[in-house]
Parts: sequence; C-alpha cells; structure tokens
Amino acid sequence: MIHLSIFLAFIGQLVSADQQQRLALSSASSDFSQRLYQKVALNESNIVYSPYSIHSLLTMTSLGARGDTAAEMKNVLSITSLGESVHSLYRETIQQLNSQTDVQLLTGNAIFINPSYPIVPEFIQETANEYFALTDHFEFSANEGPEKTINDYVEVKTGHMVKDVLEPDTIDNYTVMLLVNTLFFNGTWNSPFNETETRKQDFQTPGGAVKQVDMMSGYQIETNIKTDDVNKVDVAEIAFKGKRFALYIALPQEVDGITDLEILLQKAGKVDELFTDLKTENVEMAIPKFKIETKIELDDFLIDMGMVQAFSFELADFSGLSQEAQVYISRVIHKAVIEVQESGTVAAAATAAKISGRKKLLSFIADHPFLFFLRDKETGQVIFQGKFSG
Repeated sequence: MIHLSIFLAFIGQLVSADQQQRLALSSASSDFSQRLYQKVALNESNIVYSPYSIHSLLTMTSLGARGDTAAEMKNVLSITSLGESVHSLYRETIQQLNSQTDVQLLTGNAIFINPSYPIVPEFIQETANEYFALTDHFEFSANEGPEKTINDYVEVKTGHMVKDVLEPDTIDNYTVMLLVNTLFFNGTWNSPFNETETRKQDFQTPGGAVKQVDMMSGYQIETNIKTDDVNKVDVAEIAFKGKRFALYIALPQEVDGITDLEILLQKAGKVDELFTDLKTENVEMAIPKFKIETKIELDDFLIDMGMVQAFSFELADFSGLSQEAQVYISRVIHKAVIEVQESGTVAAAATAAKISGRKKLLSFIADHPFLFFLRDKETGQVIFQGKFSG
C-alpha cells in the first residue's frame, strides 16, 4: 500500500507539472498578446486579431532560428523559460483544439516552399512532427500567380471568412518560403439570444458621439459575472455550448473608461484577473451584434517589440531553416474576422510569415577605386587598361 501511495503521488506530480507547463504556454501567449495590443490597437476604434495564430506561427518559425536571432524571438514571444518543450506543448494544444465537439474549432499549419532554395530537412520534419505542418511548393506558373493557391487554401481552411490574405506579387524570386497558420471557430451560445429582441439602441462612442447599433438583448440570462469596483470594470462571461469556450466582455464602469482599462491591462497579471472570481447570476444583458474584420502588417510592431535580427537580411540567423541561403523574415501578415450574432459567434484568422533571402554567393561589390583591364583571352593581349576612382 505504501508503494502504491508513492506511485500515485508521483503520477500526481507529473500531472501537476504538465498542467503548469500548459499554463506557462498560455501565460506566454497572453503576455505577448497584451504587449502586441499596445502596439496595434490603441489608435483603432475596432480591431480583432488572434493571439494564438500569431504566437503559434512565430514559435513554429523559431524552430529554424539560431543564436541571437533565436534568443530575440523567444524573448519577444515570452517562451525562453519553456525551452524546447514549447513545441511539444503546441503539439498538444493543436490536438486538443482540433478534437472539440461542442464547438467547431479547426487550426492548421502549412509551409509553401520555393523549389529553387534548399531547405534543411530537419526543419520540415520538426514542423510536421510538432505543428502538423503540411508542405507544398509555390506554383509560379499558376494563371493568377502563386498567391492564388495559398489564398484558396486559407479561404477553405477558415470557412471562407478570410479571403485574399496575400496581395498579388507578394511572392517573388527572393521568397524562400511562406509559413501559414489558419484558425476557424464556430460556436453556438449555451443560451442563444432571441432574434426578435434585437433592436436599434444608442451606443456611446469614445469621442462622445452617440450612434445606433443592433443590440441583442436577454432577460434573466444565467451567466458568470463580476463587478470590480477597484479596477472599475464589469466582466461578463457568455458561454458557448459545452461551456469550455466563452466570450468575455470587459466593460469599463465609466463611459469614457476604455483608455484607463487599456493602461491597466499593461500591468502583469491584470488580464488574467479579468477571468477570476466571477459568480453565476441571472442578469439582464444587452450586447451589440457586430462584425469586425482586420488586416495587420506586423513587421514594424514585432521589430519595435525587440524581434530585430529576425527581420534583418544582414543579421538574421535562420541556419536551422536553410544553410545555403541567407534568409530572414521579410513580412508577417495577419488577417482576422469575428461575427457575433444571436445564435453564437463565428471567427477566423490567418497568419503568414514570408521568409525571403538569397543564396549565399561570393561577394564582389566594386564600391571603391579599382583598376580595369580589357583583355583578349585568346592572345593574352591587354587592349585597354585603366583606373576608376568614382
């Protein structure tokens, strides 16, 4: 019996350690998301993006980074403390998300490669093992360009919500590869709103103006809710069928309190506080029926957050991705859509990281004074000789 107790205690420690690592990954993604929010959202009135899609794709990309480039990426993504286990944690996360039955949730990764560039086989193998990434080649001969195939792939994988994530001519001869993450969510509310109760109501905008929006209403809706007078915010949880997933709305208690809330959430741990200490209550609820679509070029924001070397042709070290070409991240494109309506919520996102570069060649740059010779190779005669000094 003593041996059995020790064995059970050991199993309990393993389970606890696994849970701690999963929480650490969630915390890393949340920390990255809030720092990114401060860069991309403060000057926008409406915005939507997927922290999971962006964070997971960049973490997958980091598999090919080495040296200081890898260190910078891991620091910005807040995954340094997780070490190499971060990739197996994402493997588990992908499996869990794709196994949901109460809601429709599908996520996937793909890598599209320029056949002219040799890629380190281990990179392809690791992305397949840890991120279930599918690999294909660019179709440069496609009638509407190589972007068409990738755009079609993204559109199908996102339930036809994310379209044309790549503009024409995004892919050129210097594009080594394109890494893509797709995410699609479709959930029905645990307690749907009655469409007949939806009507136009006033909504006060940040500038003080009042506009009319479609407001979904419900009376005596059972939901988890809290009033936080210390941080001056009320939080409501609107659960989807199965109650594993929910939409949380953090509503400032002051009409013009959104800026103060954004400042508050910059502090470590404050976002996680939003989701704690909620209590089940019957409430009268009204929330807008809305649809938001956002496309963001993340390059400058990620550089500003400290991911500098990865975006530099001269400094980037992606030797774990390609050893015969000097490659770097040239663009990170993110597009997301969310639609909240009476029956539930449908949302989709796609993130694309464009890897560009050139094959490593001997360098000959005539940027200082030189001599020149025009010579007959057959006879060896120098026909002209001279010097150029600018």
